[in-house]
Parts: sequence; structure tokens; C-alpha cells
Amino acid sequence: MLAGSAARFLGTAQALTDDDLCQASALPGWTRAHVLTHLAQAADSRTGLLRAAQAGRVGRQYPCEQARADTIDAGARRPAAVIRADLHRAVQDCLTAIREHPRHLWDAPAIWLGAGRRPVRGAVTSLRRELEYHHVDLAAGYQPANWPDDFAATELSRVTALMNRRADAPPMTLSSPTALHIDTSPPVDVTGPPAALLAWLSGRSDGSGLHPDAAALPTLPPLA
Repeated sequence: MLAGSAARFLGTAQALTDDDLCQASALPGWTRAHVLTHLAQAADSRTGLLRAAQAGRVGRQYPCEQARADTIDAGARRPAAVIRADLHRAVQDCLTAIREHPRHLWDAPAIWLGAGRRPVRGAVTSLRRELEYHHVDLAAGYQPANWPDDFAATELSRVTALMNRRADAPPMTLSSPTALHIDTSPPVDVTGPPAALLAWLSGRSDGSGLHPDAAALPTLPPLA
């Protein structure tokens, strides 16, 4: 599953021309070069955590948010060929590190940016999220409808639970594979395909194609 997400993302990235990389992505303030640079660094950060665990150390994903942002901005200014080659290397290195990681070390701790001390096993699912979400963010033809069914279903449950715990979001529960109950006043039930619901919750869709049982969809805060 992870390998398939990686192969699809890398295929799209390699098909982008040098001019394409300079164009805006779907993320405000980021070009496609920023997205590819971010993915490469995200993969390298996870490789580092896994290798640290294998060496008996507790790795840190990034020094801080600002250092991460600065490195992405600098990396996005590199030549397009260098960006594409670095992305391919970083993703393949991470896939190798995951395949080679000893079974008994998956619960080894690491310091994750924004999440603190968590097991390194998060490298697998979080890298897939990076690949699938940012594939859409490249604005290069890959759409939420292209998300694999297993990814959309699993991630929809995770994001719904996350939103339900946020003080700035209306409480919501996943009431079936294709419906959300949002505890606004009055409550709203929203139905639609899992990928369409996930795209809306993650800020990658305005909710077109969803069916609320009210006049309009509720307003949601950004996922991140």
C-alpha cells in the first residue's frame, strides 16, 4: 500500500517539466517545487528516526518548525532535476529503512515534530499520508477520487476523531462509512463517498458533491 502510494507520487513528479515545478501548487504560498522538497525532507526525517532507533538512540524528526520551513524554502530554489532526483532518493531510502527495520524496534521512541515522543512505527502511516495528500496538492491531475479506498476509509476515521477533539471544530462522529454526524446546533448529517468527505475535512474540497441535511455545510477549521 505504501509502496503503491510512493510509486504513484514519484511517477507524477517525474512527469512534471522544469516549468511545471515553478508553478503554484494547491497549497497557499507553495510551488510544486516546495511540495516535492517537503516530501523529500519528510521521507528523510522518517529514515533518520528509524536509523536512530536501530542505533539505540531517540531521534528527533526536525529541530523545530522554523528550521523545517527554512530548509523547504531553500530546497525549493534548487534546479528542477536536482529536486526530482533528491525526491526519488529520499523516498526510496525511506522505503528501504521501513523494510529493513527490526520487528522488535517498532515501538522504539522518537521525537516527532508537533507530536512529541511517539513510537517510530508512525513512520509508515504518516509517510503514506504525506504522499497521498500532497499528491493531490501538486495540482497535477491526481484528485481525491483517486485515493485508494483503504486510505480514504482509514484516514476519514482518523480525521473525524481528530476534529471531534478540537475546541475550534464542531463535534462530529463517523456514523457509517459514508456519513458524518456533526453536532452543531442544530446537528447536521453529511453524506457522500469517503474520499469526498475526507477531501472536505482536510481542506482539499469545498464540499461539492456532498449532501448535508441542512441548507449548507458547517464551517470547519483547517486540519493543520
